[in-house]
Amino acid sequence: MKHADFVGSPSGRLASTVQGQWAFVPHALPPSELDLTSLMGAIAHASQLLGELNGISRTLPDPYLLIRPLQVREALTSSSMEGTYTTVNDLLLLEAGAPERGGTSDTREVQNYRRALSAAIRSLEDVPLSLRTLRDAHRRLLSGVARHRGAVAAPGELKRSQNFIGAYTIEDARYVPPPPMEAQAALEALEVYIQREDRGLIPDIVDAALIHYQFEAIHPFSDGNGRVGRMLITLHLFMRQVIRLPILYLSPVFERRKDEYIDRMYDVSRHGNWTAWIAFFLDVVVEASEATIGTADALLALQADYRARIREVGRSANLVTILDLLFRRQVVTIPRIAEHLKVKYRSAQLNVEALVRAGILEEVAETANPKFFIAREIRDIIDRAPVRTS
Repeated sequence: MKHADFVGSPSGRLASTVQGQWAFVPHALPPSELDLTSLMGAIAHASQLLGELNGISRTLPDPYLLIRPLQVREALTSSSMEGTYTTVNDLLLLEAGAPERGGTSDTREVQNYRRALSAAIRSLEDVPLSLRTLRDAHRRLLSGVARHRGAVAAPGELKRSQNFIGAYTIEDARYVPPPPMEAQAALEALEVYIQREDRGLIPDIVDAALIHYQFEAIHPFSDGNGRVGRMLITLHLFMRQVIRLPILYLSPVFERRKDEYIDRMYDVSRHGNWTAWIAFFLDVVVEASEATIGTADALLALQADYRARIREVGRSANLVTILDLLFRRQVVTIPRIAEHLKVKYRSAQLNVEALVRAGILEEVAETANPKFFIAREIRDIIDRAPVRTS
């Protein structure tokens, strides 16, 4: 990290670290130089879209119609930003209990992300968003992953050695976050800020931008910081009830705009350019909200289409129950359906065959026994990249 790039930064200070290098320690939030005057229009626009998103969430017959598919998409994209890749099919098959195949290590790590995110959201019912929340999420994220990815990173534990970003050696690193002891102090200060009672005049949506930057600047874990930091955005907005349901995820947009995402945060550290970072963050919120609204519309339309189709192949109430299950779990087996419906295997088999005839389910060719069936059209909606509508 170049000393000259960060010396005199209004956002933090330099600290000496290993091998004669310098690290950056961000000042505690809120920024003293924060001026939101030029951002009021963008804040209003983002708030309007979030209001529309909340309105749609009230119309959902089952929140998991939207929650589960969006969490799968978030897990895939947030993980791919950190070099962990899998496909929607592989993730859905693994979650449905399919045997592990080649490349399943990355798939399991992506599955860990979704599970860590879901558990963190549930935990907010009992405890406030805190360092404990983030450490638990990190522990789940890196539990049981391949050694080169996380076993040496002490899942759930704060870093014990200096980490760095953007190079293979600290001498060539673009950014060096705080040393371990200073990182822990900075993270504890961030927890105090998140839980403060006096919210002041900073809107919650702006707070989300500040908190995300701060976490990424601290980089408190040896691995997994980006993914936990992006979880933190949704957790904060849900805790503050900016979103009524956990259905806003920014990683699909961050992934498409990755270079700008990284550069905007880097510019805060170097020059204190909070305005440009917050403006970018608000634009991402708008784009992600529009994409989520489009996904909700697509899923609701598909649900209506599914119900019309099953009227052509049978009138069993169990078919409707299976349809609802498919929006939670897009890959199923006949034994899983039988267990869900509390019926015998043959009855479940007949229902699955009816859904195959209706074009709702199709057999996954590469699986053996039991046979796995996928709701391909729901899968395709999950796999669809966010498209800007304005």
